[in-house]
Amino acid sequence: MQVPEPFDLLLTVRSHGWYDLPPWRWDEARRVLGRPLRLSGARVAYAEVAEGEPGRLAFRAFAQGRLGAAEAREARALLGACLALDEDLGPFQALAAELERRRAAGKGRDLPDLRWALARGAGRLLRSPTVYEDAVKTLCTTNCSWALTRSMVTRLCETLGEPGPLGTRAFPTPEAMAARTERFYRDEIRAGYRAPFLLALARGAADGTLGLEGLRRSPLDTDALGRRISELKGFGPYATEHLLRLLGRHDHLALDSWTRPKLARLRGKRRPPADRTLRRWFAPYGRWAGLAMWLEVTADWHGDAPSWP
Repeated sequence: MQVPEPFDLLLTVRSHGWYDLPPWRWDEARRVLGRPLRLSGARVAYAEVAEGEPGRLAFRAFAQGRLGAAEAREARALLGACLALDEDLGPFQALAAELERRRAAGKGRDLPDLRWALARGAGRLLRSPTVYEDAVKTLCTTNCSWALTRSMVTRLCETLGEPGPLGTRAFPTPEAMAARTERFYRDEIRAGYRAPFLLALARGAADGTLGLEGLRRSPLDTDALGRRISELKGFGPYATEHLLRLLGRHDHLALDSWTRPKLARLRGKRRPPADRTLRRWFAPYGRWAGLAMWLEVTADWHGDAPSWP
């Protein structure tokens, strides 16, 4: 599997917390990322990638019974999309390099130091093979701890996911989730107030009224796309901007209770600045403002002594 240069698999895997949620599997010792994938023929395959030759990733996929060549190509394409290999970061890197020269010259006092990101090709965010899965997981991150997010997603996969190779279960389809009741999401998944939102999302995705899968290639500008996402039940400003980020739209910051104090600490502030101040800091990055912010707040995850959250 060909990758852009520079590319660091670990940077993309650890770009945010999705790698820690089922059905992803990340083998830290072997540096292998894998997951079950539901193919267009309704079969579930298991695909994985590992670091390979320069400019390439080693890829393999298998299923119960022989995996055809077309199925293998589909699995490769899906996993490549999950790694955001199809996203053109050239404009971001060019702008970041220009702003870094300005920062180094003593101009742009509030600009983030993104030298590490430029050197290592950071900026690709791990995402799901479907917008639906990203949307469900985004709902499961709202107003709760990461441990609760993980437990909700784990229960969804264990109870509703289709069995796959190696004892795995795929992420549940909209149809599988739509067939359940709101009470199921409250009692079995323990989704709390998210229960009706998960059910509404599943039903709208299953009957096609939401058109979620078209959002990744939508011709709408980011603000219009954001308004459409905000119409989804349960999607407030944070959830909307977080899903936009996973769609490759980085105009907004997706600020939350973790990023605000983290930015304050990194900038030596006693308390989190107002959101308008935070937006001003990253405004020079234009449509890449949110990505620049995310790379600043996660830089310490990728240093000599990584501080994983």
